[in-house]
Amino acid sequence: MKVQLHQPSAALSSYIDNYMFVDIDWKQLSSISTIWRLIPFGQVSMLFLLGEPHGYSLSGATEEMHNTSQAFMVGQLTQPIWLKFSGHTRLIKIQFKPSGIQQLLPLNMEEFTNIPSVELEAIWGRSVNEAMEMLHEATDDENKIAILDNFFEKKLLPKRDNAAYIDYTVTQLEKFNGNLNIQNLETKLGISSRHLERLFRAKVGLTPKEISKIIRLNSAFSCLEKDPCMSLTSLSYEAGYYDQAHFSKYFKKIAGISPSKLMSRNSSELFVTHGKCFVKNMPLVNA
Repeated sequence: MKVQLHQPSAALSSYIDNYMFVDIDWKQLSSISTIWRLIPFGQVSMLFLLGEPHGYSLSGATEEMHNTSQAFMVGQLTQPIWLKFSGHTRLIKIQFKPSGIQQLLPLNMEEFTNIPSVELEAIWGRSVNEAMEMLHEATDDENKIAILDNFFEKKLLPKRDNAAYIDYTVTQLEKFNGNLNIQNLETKLGISSRHLERLFRAKVGLTPKEISKIIRLNSAFSCLEKDPCMSLTSLSYEAGYYDQAHFSKYFKKIAGISPSKLMSRNSSELFVTHGKCFVKNMPLVNA
């Protein structure tokens, strides 16, 4: 099993968090579940599959799975998706910063929200197939990184004036762990919260309020990873909710499971939050 993170070029570092290289031969690995639940975490991903495709479902682990394409984008999510792996998984995941995707795609990102597999060829045409061929032929990771850098640098769009509004808002939301009144940003930004929401819908794919809830939910998973025995009351408080029922409602909506149910059982199902794998009472490696 191989999971490695690599940094993009300096020209891309403001827009892409990392390239993740994954190589898992499931026939030789029985210690990790082949069913993963991907929890929304406010970032768009793109994947190049160099091995076998995996299945996905928006309905649950036991529902019918659809196969991904070989090169695709995972849009912003407001609900979990279930992934099922088999055979030999070899893939490269490009993890964009929350506001990074707007610098590469001149599209309304809200159109791709909750769509787990958008073919990149439909967006960028033949250049995607050419990049895939080069990645297959690359002899080492260093060459693959150079291919990715070259591919995405060619897709960069001119810096847009409204990017600063999005970057500042996301930075503030992350700084305060999602516990921030969006309307209080109006004075700092000089634009209305309604205008900011329209920008986020088009350029990020989610509203600032949705991003805020997702940040708070992922913080709850981080708390559970540090302290698996944390009480539901404490977990609600740490996530910024003073009403336990309110917290449970949003947790279940975004994660697909209530916090009380998650905390009351040990499960082999693997949860993926903010780019990391999480199993209750057994934190795992990055993936």
